[in-house]
Amino acid sequence: MTDQKDLTQPDAVLDAPGQACTTLTPLIKQHLTALQSGDVLEVRTDDPAAREAVPAWSRLTGNPLLSAAEQDRRRTTFRIRKK
Repeated sequence: MTDQKDLTQPDAVLDAPGQACTTLTPLIKQHLTALQSGDVLEVRTDDPAAREAVPAWSRLTGNPLLSAAEQDRRRTTFRIRKK
């Protein structure tokens, strides 16, 4: 049996209301740089464009998107694992 990381608690949180995707993805990269491989970053945003941009960024960079959850019409929470 292998140990699996507890995904209920992220290793770091980026709370980024008001950040557009042009500034959000560099912030995500910056926060991931400070983490170790396998760590999970939770990203909280209110930018509607992030619903498409963050998954695309995740695919392009190879950092797996573990989840994307709409909190309401304004907020989305993403969980990204550092590769």
